[in-house]
Amino acid sequence: MNLVSPGRERSRMFSKQEPPEGSQKWSWEALYEIVERAPFGVYIVDSTFRIAQINADSQERAFRNVRPAVGRDFAEAIRILWPEDVAASVIKEFRNTLDTGQPYYSHDYVHPRADIDGVEAYEWQLHRLTLPDGTYGVVCYYYDSTELRQAEESLRDANRRKDEFLAMLAHELRNPLAAIRNGVQILLRPDNDGDTARLASEIVDRQVRHLIRQVDDLLDVSRISRGIIELRKERTDLVAVVQHAIEAIRPHCDQLGHELIVMMPTQPLYVHGDGVRLAQVLGNLLSNACKFTDKGGRVQLALEREGEHAVIRVTDSGIGIAAEELFRIFDIFAQVDTTLERTRDGLGLGLALVKNLVEMHDGKVEARSDGLGKGSEFVLRLPLVAAPTEPATKPTPAPDTISVRRRVLVVDDNRDSADSLAMLLTLMGHEVDTAHDGIEAIEKAETFRADIILLDIGMPRLNGYEAARRLRELHPRNDLTLVALTGWGQAEDRRLSDEAGFDAHLVKPLDFGELSKLLK
Repeated sequence: MNLVSPGRERSRMFSKQEPPEGSQKWSWEALYEIVERAPFGVYIVDSTFRIAQINADSQERAFRNVRPAVGRDFAEAIRILWPEDVAASVIKEFRNTLDTGQPYYSHDYVHPRADIDGVEAYEWQLHRLTLPDGTYGVVCYYYDSTELRQAEESLRDANRRKDEFLAMLAHELRNPLAAIRNGVQILLRPDNDGDTARLASEIVDRQVRHLIRQVDDLLDVSRISRGIIELRKERTDLVAVVQHAIEAIRPHCDQLGHELIVMMPTQPLYVHGDGVRLAQVLGNLLSNACKFTDKGGRVQLALEREGEHAVIRVTDSGIGIAAEELFRIFDIFAQVDTTLERTRDGLGLGLALVKNLVEMHDGKVEARSDGLGKGSEFVLRLPLVAAPTEPATKPTPAPDTISVRRRVLVVDDNRDSADSLAMLLTLMGHEVDTAHDGIEAIEKAETFRADIILLDIGMPRLNGYEAARRLRELHPRNDLTLVALTGWGQAEDRRLSDEAGFDAHLVKPLDFGELSKLLK
């Protein structure tokens, strides 16, 4: 018979039985109320080893497949719920507490249920008590710790993957740094010829770009996880986005000897999205396809329309993905190959970015593979929007040549950074001076009479924001151009720059194309 809440008919065990002569009548009511109102699971086994009382939460959860529980032989009920070895252990502890009065406290009691396909965990304790009729019984207090155990396991797994990721991060950062240092040592040697110097410079430039991409991926993952990434959505032609992504990846494919196959419609396919971020998505997918395909393999990208969606398929003939890895390949710290023998570089952040950026465009991405050695396929779906009424015009890119000589003041407390940028600007034909803190920047601005100041933010004595405010009090915007050149590049940093009086905000390492536009 099921237990019902107070105020309704109570269980047969307590509601029908009269208390023994001489006992206090309220003790039955008190015991009933204690059991029924307990904020955790509780039930009582009497001296005949039957379930004497059980609260509603226990009946609906732990004993949900034993109905009614009240009046049921306890050993029989437990064997319905748990495998025999577990049931026998529980019954033994109940009998020991009933016979000896010794309490019992469980520890990490996690077992598969016998009545369901799954595992449940409980923390419980046993105490002997005297029932209102004068006989002994055993009360069991417990709580369902299944979700807690699952959360703990998830945290342990996340912590393990984080540690693996940090170890991989250190490894991946040291590789390009080693190449950069080697290149610099070559450039410093007096006996290197022009060809050697050019090759060394190309190595340094290539590895710096690699480092920039890794740092950008880390920042993007952090921004997405905190919900602060910004998309500049507009009607965007996916055909054009794919073309740009293919142009960027083709040299890498050629270098590895891959066959690059591209299949696209002849008409535009428009989505409401951020073209730069969508190109980043495709770039990551194509880069992975190249990276995880042995030399001379095949990489294919197909764009087509399916109903109201655009579908992009990136397929490769590479190493494939094991079935057990498919479900977690988009996780932030996932590393499919963490062995010392791994031959593919990368932090494993690209696919996490892909998934989040696609979902921010109301799309879906799916990974498919028939197993190791059988290649992989990533399928991306994005909702289409109507074509524009007028054809979009492409902006004409500004040339990157400098035709005007400027007086440029470079301000950075990192002297190597300031001096190297000053040398480059001098080679480009500008007149350049340097300063290394905010106070010196204000002084040099007057004596040097700069047209444009490239000003770092985090500096000693006076930070860049405050220096900009003081400079702007002395010079209106049409008299002096202030450019923040900093490692801080989030939306809040840009807002603070604008409030401080900066005309532009550039993020290190410097994009010389952006700087060229400001110097014209």
